[in-house]
Amino acid sequence: MNQGIIRKLMLSAAMTAVFAAAGAQAGEGAKLVPDAVRQAGKITVGSQQTFPPIEFREPGASEVTGASSDLLHEIAKRLELKLEYVQAEYAALIPGIEAKRFDVASGGISDTEEREQKLDFVNYMLSGGSAMVRAEDADTYKTIADFCGKSVATLLGSRVIMAKVEEASAACTAKGGAEIRAEQLPSAPDARMQLDLKRVDAYLGDFPALVYMGGQFPGKYSIVGGTYMLTPYITSWGLSKDNAGLRDAMKTTLQEMLADGAYKTIMDKWGVGGAMLPEITVNLPASKR
Repeated sequence: MNQGIIRKLMLSAAMTAVFAAAGAQAGEGAKLVPDAVRQAGKITVGSQQTFPPIEFREPGASEVTGASSDLLHEIAKRLELKLEYVQAEYAALIPGIEAKRFDVASGGISDTEEREQKLDFVNYMLSGGSAMVRAEDADTYKTIADFCGKSVATLLGSRVIMAKVEEASAACTAKGGAEIRAEQLPSAPDARMQLDLKRVDAYLGDFPALVYMGGQFPGKYSIVGGTYMLTPYITSWGLSKDNAGLRDAMKTTLQEMLADGAYKTIMDKWGVGGAMLPEITVNLPASKR
């Protein structure tokens, strides 16, 4: 056979394989994207962008990075859409979805039965609330019960953590002790600053974020009890209840990424492979597991 014809046949076969692979990558999720989202050509994501290693911006950088960001970019790619971030404080994420400012609420938001009354959640990571203290106080605190009469900082809108603080504070006063004072702040850097200034005794936040933050300042901070968890919860992406098509497209695509290894690769890249879920779910908070 003529060598030119052979080369053409080989090129044709290679291109066919490329297109077949592209089609396979798009997967079933792409078929579920709502017409309105398809026409817009993008998924808009509301995020505080201060939640390393899950979703954050490096100092001086404009691009959002982190495990959630990588997962969302890969999902958008497979859905044949672009991804666009909108900066929003943590407490403004749910109102932002309700006001249609963005399609997805991200950046460490957890699925709870209470929040499910307003939003639907695509669950993508197991996490938990923990406490970070100054290194010199590492031996002083073992659990939240040791903070009677002390002060803690957490983020505005952190209802799961605040519920545990209120429960522990009530136990303090029931035993004749002083309550736990809680200050809710707009961002993680604000909370860490209050800890540095000794205006609070601990910063309560997501365990992966606290570990990452502590790693940026060796010897300066300590996690209470080493790995102490106030409460487990499921980190998720929140969507409007009238956006079930996009919700299902994201869930299906992430499930495909779990099957083909892309989910694990991204989670391992950011040191949170141990927080992977065995199955991608919708509206399945820690309280139901």
